[in-house]
Amino acid sequence: MSPLAEAFRLECSADAWTSVELEAWLLERIDPDLGTSLGCSPRELASQLGRAAAAGRITPTSAPDSTAEHCIAAACLDGRAPAIKYFRRTYLFKLRPTLASYGLDEGAIDDVFSKVLDRLLLVEGGTCKLVGYAGQGRLRGLVKVSATRLALDEVRRRSRHPVANGDDLSGLSDPERDPELAYLKSTYRAHFREAFAAASATLAPRSRNLLRMHLIHGVTLQKLATGYSVHRATIVRWLAQARKELLEATEVEMRTRLGVSGTELRSVMGLIGSRLDASVSRLLDTP
Repeated sequence: MSPLAEAFRLECSADAWTSVELEAWLLERIDPDLGTSLGCSPRELASQLGRAAAAGRITPTSAPDSTAEHCIAAACLDGRAPAIKYFRRTYLFKLRPTLASYGLDEGAIDDVFSKVLDRLLLVEGGTCKLVGYAGQGRLRGLVKVSATRLALDEVRRRSRHPVANGDDLSGLSDPERDPELAYLKSTYRAHFREAFAAASATLAPRSRNLLRMHLIHGVTLQKLATGYSVHRATIVRWLAQARKELLEATEVEMRTRLGVSGTELRSVMGLIGSRLDASVSRLLDTP
């Protein structure tokens, strides 16, 4: 058994591979040049892949690009300085022109990059986002979403607290035409629809009917009050409670599906919510 296969099998029983298949698989997927860039020896790369295989994140059919992402993520999680440098160069620095278009200076952009790394490498509940997304073809997208959201947070912060030199945001690109915001919306829109559908199904019949009649069919508050034989103020209170229950249930569903924090989730929902009117109408308008 070669040193690579031995390192792999120390982390994973590799029942899905024969010895010959495992040797060939490792030779095809372990790039010594990548290892040098990450500060890892080929044997260390094999160990990283073994841990990923043991966790079910890679299989014998995983492509080389996929396994390379696992090695990058694992090396970053280990805190290897060369790996962090490689990650910043490969995944973050290419976003610099986009973030600069939001009106952020070099220092602010570097701060965003540092925050992205901190958040992606944070281990919560035994999992790490960077490792969790690696090898699924979504790592680059995750980095874009995280960096763009943090950049927008910084833009909003500056707009609420203008800097002393009078910098303004007149040159900020229109979010509706910005490709990164389009990416954010397209990434999370399907999750929002599914979460909204699940949340709306949990509403009491009266709450669902009130929202449908008022928001979809335009029934006035006074007509609703007459129909339910209650005061108009009661209808206002019922609607407010129904909206609150719906939003809270949707947020819980989104947090469960995406595994994101409350602050991050509210940011995402705020970005995509304005484009979901048609979906909301369709969901509420079902029996």
